[in-house]
Amino acid sequence: MGLDKFLKDDKKEELILTKKDYKSKVNHIVKNTFEKDDLNLLQIEKESTTNKKVPMSVYFEKDDLDLLKAIAFEKNTTVNKVLMSIIKEPLKTTKVNLPHNFDINEKAKEYEVNSKKRKVEKKVETRGRKKKIK
Repeated sequence: MGLDKFLKDDKKEELILTKKDYKSKVNHIVKNTFEKDDLNLLQIEKESTTNKKVPMSVYFEKDDLDLLKAIAFEKNTTVNKVLMSIIKEPLKTTKVNLPHNFDINEKAKEYEVNSKKRKVEKKVETRGRKKKIK
């Protein structure tokens, strides 16, 4: 029957169904990428890209940033290129496995609107004098 390929040989009662959702695929690729014993950022290859770049602030612990800077210096590249080489495959896999109705541009615009609202709210909260509690 068709279900036989999902049954274990030693236990015919137990079904094994494979996960086909994109989260499982991304997690699998990330696990394979980062849990390798031989993953070494000093072995990254240089890539030249001509894609449009946009700025974004990312905050690191000092030790981690120093390590990234040292790797970038050793490879004669930038910290940004080191980071992009790390997240390139998970991003590509996620993009390929997104649901067909997922609009990246729309979600990105919504994120920017919400992010700006949060910044404005924080500024409003900090304006004026602080009241002294007696």
